[in-house]
Formats: sequence, C-alpha cells, structure tokens
Amino acid sequence: MRTGLKVALPLLFILVAILLIVPTQADASVSKTGQTTANLNIRAAPSTDAAILGKFQAGTQFEYIDRGDGWGKITIQGQTGYLSLDYVTPANEEKAAPSKSAGSQQVHRIVIDPGHGGKDPGAAANDTTEKLVSLSISEKLQQRLLQHGYEVKMTRSDDIFIPLSERTTISNSWKADLFVSVHANSAATSSAKGLESYYYGASSSGKELASSIQTALVSNTNNENRGTHSADFYVLRHTSMPAVLVETGFISNPEDAVLLNDSDYQNKVANSIAEGIEEYAS
Repeated sequence: MRTGLKVALPLLFILVAILLIVPTQADASVSKTGQTTANLNIRAAPSTDAAILGKFQAGTQFEYIDRGDGWGKITIQGQTGYLSLDYVTPANEEKAAPSKSAGSQQVHRIVIDPGHGGKDPGAAANDTTEKLVSLSISEKLQQRLLQHGYEVKMTRSDDIFIPLSERTTISNSWKADLFVSVHANSAATSSAKGLESYYYGASSSGKELASSIQTALVSNTNNENRGTHSADFYVLRHTSMPAVLVETGFISNPEDAVLLNDSDYQNKVANSIAEGIEEYAS
C-alpha cells in the first residue's frame, strides 16, 4: 500500500500541474494584436457616448492592453482609449487572401476609387449627389473586402477632389491587383434606370471582372440590368491592372435616386461588388 501511494502521489501532482498549465497556454494563444475592418473612433471610455480621442483608419493594426464586454482597451498618444470590437479582427490570424491567376497576377490588393469628390460633385438630381453616394458605397465595400482578407486602399476617404491622374497613380504605384471605381449614373431622360459595369476594351480580365460584378449586382438588388460595356474612361485606360467602373444606379431617375440614398440598397451594392470580386478570384 505504501509503495502504491508513493507512486500515485507524484502522478497526482503531475496531473494537477498539467491542468493548471493548459489554460495558461490557451490564453497565450489569444491574439494581443488587432486590425480594424472599418474606420473606427477611439473613445475615452467603453461607450459610444464617450469623448473621441482619435481615429483608426480601416486596416490599422494595434496592440491591446485588455479587452472585454465588446471593447478593446488600448493606449493612444499616451492616453488610455477604447474601441469597439465589432469592427476588429485578430491581426495575427493571417487569412489566406483569395487569389486568382489573371495572367501571372494574383488578387490580393484592391484599390477602391469613389468617383468625383470635393469641387467635383459628379451627377446631381433628386436631392442626391454622386460624390457622396459613391463614397458611402465605397466605404461599405472597403469593409467587406477587408473582412474577406484583402488588402484595400481607397483613392479618397473624404469629400475631397482627387485628379484622375492621381487616382491611377495611386493604384499603379501601390501595385494593386484590381481597381474598382464606384459611380452613380445620370441621363437626359429620367426614365433611364439600372446598373452598368464598364471595362477597358483591350482587357479580357477587366471584362471578366465586370461581368462577375454585374451578375452579382443584378441578382442581389433586383435593379434593371443594363449590362457590361467596354469604355475608354481615363481610370480604366491608365491603370495597369484589371479595372472596372461600376454605375450603381441613375441619380436622374427618381426611383433609383431613392435607392441610392437608402442604406440597405448601398449595402446590397457593396456586398454584390465584393461577391463579384470573390467569384472572379475563386
């Protein structure tokens, strides 16, 4: 009995030690680094009513001090701040970004180009302005693509004027794999309505991407299908990667204008463009 007890006691101590160590190791595996999936305000307290200390752009990586109850605690400019975890993913969980051979090219980096901006309002009618609609949809699209693991760059994130040449330079210099320009349409007649996607005529990859996006848009929004078309638009001609320009509806049409101002419709459009890109990259 004594010999059996001498053997059992060390085994018992080993078992207890293992039970104590395993949770510690599991906790160590939890990421202490996060990445924002949207533009995110940093608050002075864990509440949306608290004062704003700063702002992280979508895709920003940061380190936690602590987290709980849906909020992450961080340090920003020497101050303690809090951000909502609803728009954060673990930065050390590297997602395998969807990729597709487009010639020798893989799809990892995507530039989103919200049309017009600043002194250039774009189309305006029915209490709707293109530059604001295109930016709102583009921001929603940015969130979707970041959530899907892509690297994303916006040509503009505010209501500012960016020349066409600068938009293409941003995309080419960053060596983006895809370029997506988001617009709203207008016509002399108010009866014109629906969705269109454009690509540069010499680009077979651009045509394929436009077709994929157009199919998803029509399927998910139930708006009129005006098809895909080749065009010699500056941003399509001067980008060195497959590029599309998406017309999300007609501001000049009263029904489309209502849709373009509707958050649910904007989400459907953003989700559809992301879905079209996913299909292209599958």
